[in-house]
Amino acid sequence: MTAQAPEHPADLREYVRVLRSRKYEVLAVAAVAVAAALVFSFRATPIYEGEAKVLVRPVQNLTSTSVSLPQAPNLDTERELILSERVAGEVRRSLHVATPVDTLLEHAEVAVVSDTEILVIGYHDPDPAGAARLANGFADAYVEFRTSQALDQFQAAAGAVQERINSIRDDLTSLGKRIESQRDPALRDSLASQRDTLIAQLGVLEQRLVDLQAAGTTLPSAAEVIQRAETSRAPVSPKKVRDSVLGLFAGIVLGLGFAFLRERLDDRVKTRAELERWMGAPVIAAVPHISGWRKSEEAQLIVRADPRSPVSEAYRTLGTNVQYMASRQRMRVFMVTSSTGGEGKSTTSANLAVVLAQSGRRVMLVSADLRKPRIHNFFGLRNDLGLANLLADGAVLAQAARDPGIPNLRVISAGFMPNDPAAMLGGAHAARFVESLRETADFILIDSPPVLAVADASILAPIADGTIFVFDPERSSRSAMVQSRHQLENAGARIVGIVYNNFDPGQNPAYPYAYTYYHDYYGPDDGAGRGSGRRSSRPVGDREPTEGAATPSWPRTETPASSR
Repeated sequence: MTAQAPEHPADLREYVRVLRSRKYEVLAVAAVAVAAALVFSFRATPIYEGEAKVLVRPVQNLTSTSVSLPQAPNLDTERELILSERVAGEVRRSLHVATPVDTLLEHAEVAVVSDTEILVIGYHDPDPAGAARLANGFADAYVEFRTSQALDQFQAAAGAVQERINSIRDDLTSLGKRIESQRDPALRDSLASQRDTLIAQLGVLEQRLVDLQAAGTTLPSAAEVIQRAETSRAPVSPKKVRDSVLGLFAGIVLGLGFAFLRERLDDRVKTRAELERWMGAPVIAAVPHISGWRKSEEAQLIVRADPRSPVSEAYRTLGTNVQYMASRQRMRVFMVTSSTGGEGKSTTSANLAVVLAQSGRRVMLVSADLRKPRIHNFFGLRNDLGLANLLADGAVLAQAARDPGIPNLRVISAGFMPNDPAAMLGGAHAARFVESLRETADFILIDSPPVLAVADASILAPIADGTIFVFDPERSSRSAMVQSRHQLENAGARIVGIVYNNFDPGQNPAYPYAYTYYHDYYGPDDGAGRGSGRRSSRPVGDREPTEGAATPSWPRTETPASSR
């Protein structure tokens, strides 16, 4: 069964946590992007730009019957004209270059200066002198083409007027002959009126021709180069500073995307809130990771070896929460398990049993891991007689429940290793045995095998009143944890709490303050078991029992000194 993530709103603190935990990945990607940009910049061929400026003059409207005021040019049209093959071909011929027209146009660009009639002609080339020469070549070719185009327009307009004048003169000659040969006075008057009209038109056209000829002789240049390109000293590409900044920006964006993608694909659990959401149970203790005191191959009771450490205090918090749950919900039997091996379930079981016993409660610690038992190692006991003997051989509880030298605590080790541990734990005798322990102890803690390793934990789950799940983020994953939860719930287990084991206080913003406050409150050890704080260093279980407290009744046991 595939687990679906529970719905929960996005939290800004979650994003901050991701950035804090993945900051080195973001920096690494950004550094790679900047390095790539710099390598590209240093290996790229320097490109220089030649830049010339051209002033485009207004265009004379020659379509009217008289010489009108000039019209402002369309600079977008003029820009496309400069980038035309005709102008580029003129540049190629005038400068005697072998560069193809298409290549010339690829390296040329034209920009329009806003609110002016000025065009900026640029040309890019690896040779700074060549870039300036070709930029000036485009400017000169455009000016020449533009001027010749305007002159051709004037000449075409004057030719059209001259043709009209010639046509009217021919009409006048024809009318003159007709008038001379006409004998009818009325018709002669009509023809004379037509002649007068043509004479008037001829006068207008002749004046138009004179004006065009005068304008043509004094015609200014249609465009003018106002700034010629000079040889550039610095390349326009690559720009190392700009490329570095762009590379840094792109690297940060890619780094953030990479970090959140890695976070999305990461199967680890990072926070307490995430752990509670996926397991559907509260975290009742967070045991910090303290380097130096704990090794996976060693079995150590930290609450006795170092009772003033933050780890011991975390186990005391666990004991307090377990007692509170037991008083509210009438629970006595707790099974302690985890998803996989090495997450600290046996360590949690042993230290929790000591903490509960130190609080004055009768505690029976049962090692139900019949495959890889470790509970007896925490107390220095032999494993020759234990739970397997009680279930198979009918051994006496008084012999199997051994005194580890801690008041109010009895430990039942695993005993011999049976051929089929699951069948032994799943029998009716195991359930009756656990029920019988309820009459002798206030708390029964069952240390079971990991959930995903074997079926033993699922078999023991219905016997217990509640299951305490131990999770180590360094050894387990989200998918393993969710699979364990489904497997336990399908078996009828009731997960009442989670022990967040071996967590790093520096990775969770909710814990460093409490961690620091603990050290400030207790202060450093002065070598005599005394700190600078006000709280006594003596464990809770070592205090004198209160007056009138009932003395717990235990099975009589004999614990040889060699078994301790």
